[in-house]
This record gives sequence, C-alpha cells and structure tokens, in this order.
Amino acid sequence: MVIHMLQRLFYGLFGSILFIFIGYKVWRETTLSPQTIMDISYARNQNLDGKGVVVAVLDEGFDSSHRSLQSTLSPYRYNTVNKTRDVSESLIFADGVYQFESHGTHVTGIISNLAPQVTIIPIKLDGFGGDQVFVKALHIAALSPAQIVNISMRLSYTGREISPNVRKALIDLAETGKLIVISAGNESSPLMKSPYTASLIELAHDPQMKGRLLLAGASSYKNGTEALAEFSNYPGSLSFGSEQSYFITAPGDRITSTITGNLFGEKSGTSMAAPMVVGAASLVKQAFPYLKAEDIVFLLLTSARKVSLNGTDLSPHEFGAGVINLKSALEQGKFF
Repeated sequence: MVIHMLQRLFYGLFGSILFIFIGYKVWRETTLSPQTIMDISYARNQNLDGKGVVVAVLDEGFDSSHRSLQSTLSPYRYNTVNKTRDVSESLIFADGVYQFESHGTHVTGIISNLAPQVTIIPIKLDGFGGDQVFVKALHIAALSPAQIVNISMRLSYTGREISPNVRKALIDLAETGKLIVISAGNESSPLMKSPYTASLIELAHDPQMKGRLLLAGASSYKNGTEALAEFSNYPGSLSFGSEQSYFITAPGDRITSTITGNLFGEKSGTSMAAPMVVGAASLVKQAFPYLKAEDIVFLLLTSARKVSLNGTDLSPHEFGAGVINLKSALEQGKFF
C-alpha cells in the first residue's frame, strides 16, 4: 500500500510539473503574439483603432466577402487588369490543385486586426502583367485618399531592379504625401546583394522621396525566443550602413490572419511584416493626424526596440532600426 501511495504521489507530482511546463510554454507563446510584441494594448487604452485613417493595399486579389473584412474594405476598389471594381482573388495552381490565392486577403486582415476601424482601399494587380501594371497601380494609389500604402509584393516584372517607370511612379506617390511600406523580400539575403532590393535602398535615400519609404523585414518568435526570420532579407553590414536607415523589423513568421472563404490561416514572409508596420503607422497617424508621412517614419525608426525580448542587442545588420515598438512611438509622438 505504501508503494502504491508513493507511486500515486510520484505520478501526481510528475503530472503537476508537466502541466506547469506545458502551461508556461503556452503562456510564453501567447505573450509573444504580434499584438503583445508591438504592445497593441497600449494603443487600445488610448482609444486608438485606426478610425479616420485610409490605407491602400496593392496586391493580387482580395476576398471582399470575408465577414472579418467587410467593414474595413472601402467600396472604392480598383482592378488594374480589367479596369473594374472586381478585386476578387484569382485561382492559382499549387500543390497539384487549383486554389484561391489568399495573399492580399491575409495582408488586409493583418492591418484590420491591428487597426480595426481603418478604411482599406484594395487595388488588385497582376504581377505577371509587366511593369506598366505596377505603374498603373501606383498611379491609382497616388490619386486615392489613402495616407498610407502597403506593398507586399515585388515591384519588378524582371525580378531585377525596379524599372525607371516604376521608380518615377513611387516618387510621384511619395510626393502626394503618402507613407509607403514595402516588404523587403524572402531570399535570406543582404539587401545590397540583390539588384531589386538595392534599387529600393537607393530610392529610399533619394531626396525626392522625402523620407517617406520604409522597408519591412520579418522577425520570428519560435519556442519563446526572438530572432530574425530565417527567410527574411536583412540590411547587411556595408561600411556606411545606409542600407539600415529605412529598414524596420516586425513579426512576420507564422502569422494568423484572414484567408479565402471566411477562414483564417497562417502565412509567413516579409509580406506579413509590412502590414504589421502599416497597422502600427495607422494608429500613430490617428493619434497625431497632423504628422506628415516622413514624421511617422522618423517616429517608427527612432522608437524601434533595439534590445531583444531575451535581453540581447538586436544587430542593425539584421534588424535595421530594430523591432517596431508602437508604445514607444506613441509616447515619443506626444513631444514631436
């Protein structure tokens, strides 16, 4: 009987330890959600929800019937392919089956989750239609009432540097006063190694852009630790560090958001990090509507967190300005 009592005690103790371990792991993973990392609760306590802010999203299609997006998607929507208001997702062939491409829906859901009252103008474009499609989409965004523009796709038909026409369209877009956020790419490569991202770095420093362009890299939060996502492009370590100046990092690995058919699913990429930055920028814009795009960029860059959640320094060679820190940006904005 004593032996049985000791066994029950042992198993009970073991079970308690296992329960605590699992509970801690679940708690740890929960505390590392994107909303927690960027301290969205602080914005909510300030009654910030994105109301009054308009964002244009350039992407390859949107599920406008998704119940979680109907209130945020603007009735003003544009299809650069056929000049209609039909921005629905296209069917793609992947993994041996035809399925809807949920990229734009996922991106839009991320912004809406962070800033639920923001108005989003969806602009659908076909990435295989040539650089003139990009020019057309950027021109539409420039004419729209959006204050912020999310571009979670490669703006180069050739895959190399942006064309002169796309470059001019981006400058024209910036000159309308809009803040532009572009995903930095998923090649696990230094920015200056790729002609495409190198051309974006050069453009970001062009005086005509007026400091209104941000590149977004992706951070990862696996097993309770913070790191640069293994797929994310990163600034690198050139001697002058110019590639780090307009680069900021945000959660982009295993992000849950809206997908086709009133569903939710995970996606990873700097495509997911860019709308995280846009969502935060929307809340800053709501808090300080008088700030210009370059002022918001400055706030986000200078307030970015430069020490990891583990207490180690975040290298600018990997994280650029650091991980986006909404609470700090909002606090700094009071003194801008």
